[in-house]
Amino acid sequence: MDEPLVSIVVPTYNRREKLARLIRSILENDYPKDKLEIIVIDDASSDGTYENIKRLFPQVKIIRNDEEKLLAESRNIGIRASRGKYIFVIDDDNVIDKNAIKELIKFMEKHPEVGVAGPIMYFLNDPTRIWCAGVKRSYWTTITKLIGFNTRDNGRLKEPYESEDFPNAFIIRRELFGKVGLFNSKIFPIHYDEGDLCQRVRKAGYKVVVVPTVKVWHDIPLPEQSRVLTLHLKNPLRAYYTIRNRILFHAMWSRRALQRYVALLASLVITAYYMVIALKDITDNKHEVIKSMFKGIIDGFKLMKEVVSH
Repeated sequence: MDEPLVSIVVPTYNRREKLARLIRSILENDYPKDKLEIIVIDDASSDGTYENIKRLFPQVKIIRNDEEKLLAESRNIGIRASRGKYIFVIDDDNVIDKNAIKELIKFMEKHPEVGVAGPIMYFLNDPTRIWCAGVKRSYWTTITKLIGFNTRDNGRLKEPYESEDFPNAFIIRRELFGKVGLFNSKIFPIHYDEGDLCQRVRKAGYKVVVVPTVKVWHDIPLPEQSRVLTLHLKNPLRAYYTIRNRILFHAMWSRRALQRYVALLASLVITAYYMVIALKDITDNKHEVIKSMFKGIIDGFKLMKEVVSH
């Protein structure tokens, strides 16, 4: 088989050591090196990321944003600069299995009906414990479930199966961006950007599929170590977009008016639950986080009309 060119798009912000670790794992892959294009988008880091990658990995294309543009737009910048038939989007705090790219490409080449495919993702700090083996989402309760979360991989997941979307790491056919557009960085600059893209992919008639033979390890705290980090509540900016975008995503993708109203009510209930967790578990900036959540609610409802018409 004549392997297609794969562009690996990696947005990064102030994680130069983790980024270098990811790049090493990519370069150790058994996919032909002349068929790999690694593109790093440095989102205005202040830790010397740009200089470090230039020095360590001269073969990597690195683009530096003059100001912070956040995740979705950084991904878009990388995609626009890419040339590959397939785009593998992955966050900087990961390590990929040596067979990951080869297995993803083999699957995508055999299954033209699949638009997006992704791996099973494990906790890096507990390599056989699953972090995410795909996503299930209720459009009534707005609850998002990571399939297999916090369970051991006992080999039960063998055959490919469909997922709502993928956080963190997935591959997509380049041609789809011409059909469904790029990440919606205006409405979903972070959080729910992958979900929105995968909804458009399915609407265009393609499937979104988990490939269990592909493995990625995510450097994220174990659930028993931090609830606030698991729920994206530690940082006020993340807390804001977590709340705001939950409202906007379900306003946009609910299938009928009743479902939309129920989902919006559920969003308020879940936000109240998040506020309780923030009050109990955050010690240093809980007031800023709570304030950001309230702002997320207000802005979410303000933008609903625009999103529904969109």
